[in-house]
Amino acid sequence: MMVALHVAPPSQRYYEEVTEDPDERTTVAPHDPLVGQVLARRYRVEQQLAIGGFGAVYIARDLVDRRDVAIKVVHAQHAGNRAVAARFRREAAALRRLNHRHTVAMYELGEADGGILFIAMELLHGKSLWTEFQAQGRLPWWRTLKIMRMVCSALTQAHALDIVHRDLKPENIHLERDGDELDFVKVVDFGIAKILRGSRDETVDVTHAGQMIGTFDYMAPEQMVGGEVGPTCDIFTLGIVIYEMISGVRPFGAPQTTSAMLNAILHSTPAPLSARAAAPRELDPIVARCLDRDPNKRYAYADELGADLERVMASVPETDEDRTETKIRLPGFAGEDASLQPTTLPGVLPPWLRR
Repeated sequence: MMVALHVAPPSQRYYEEVTEDPDERTTVAPHDPLVGQVLARRYRVEQQLAIGGFGAVYIARDLVDRRDVAIKVVHAQHAGNRAVAARFRREAAALRRLNHRHTVAMYELGEADGGILFIAMELLHGKSLWTEFQAQGRLPWWRTLKIMRMVCSALTQAHALDIVHRDLKPENIHLERDGDELDFVKVVDFGIAKILRGSRDETVDVTHAGQMIGTFDYMAPEQMVGGEVGPTCDIFTLGIVIYEMISGVRPFGAPQTTSAMLNAILHSTPAPLSARAAAPRELDPIVARCLDRDPNKRYAYADELGADLERVMASVPETDEDRTETKIRLPGFAGEDASLQPTTLPGVLPPWLRR
């Protein structure tokens, strides 16, 4: 068997495998031209993890610190797109200010030859909370609260720095192995984070009022209508995630449009969580407060929510049943392979890079 490299423009470059047996079909395997390159004389790109219309994510080797990292890039042809570049830089600006153990770490924002914008960040090897939910079905309440306490811890720092995540769905909560801890949380994808006006970082492009940005399944009502976005939007999202992970269903159902979801939030009250799952009643008012349609009635700060979750865990002892995963398959969930795969983001790319 002979392998020949055919040189072509970067967007069309490929390897062609030629076999000696004339009856065998010639196969062509695409080759990413970025693989093998060294960005900024430091990061040797080893493997592509995922690609979208505007960008891609790679595993790279940091030749200075001698470690593997994740590299997220914006394709050169889109680096001049102001909206794409602004969101990319916004994510870097947010991550640069965050140094929490439960937030994915950023190492560098740079620009490589050819105008390729990139972010070098911590390489994760775990899986998203959503992947775990699909594989296992609904999660025990104790395990869910333990995970959410770590998310609250990460948000406490972000909110103190005037950063609102705005897209805290289960795909953006990663579970890593840390020693004996299998659910060590890393919050990822600050690509649409909002840097509040008046914050200390004046270089960040602030999203204009009236824009709806996020995933509507986990979005606060004021966010859906382009209203004022603050930390309580993240609190509302956490309420949905807690409810869904423990009960197996979302509190307001699964409407297929933003208007239908907004109508459900404004005109319905979810059943208490304890009525839908094996969860302590002490958790019901906490989740209900997170899900209040009035942002002024929700928890104002993530650390307040985290403290209440901790009190429930302390007052209601964990049982053997709580420690046992339910293994209930939910409708439409295939039960994905739970093997660890290197990734930096659930689905690897944020929505604005997938187009």
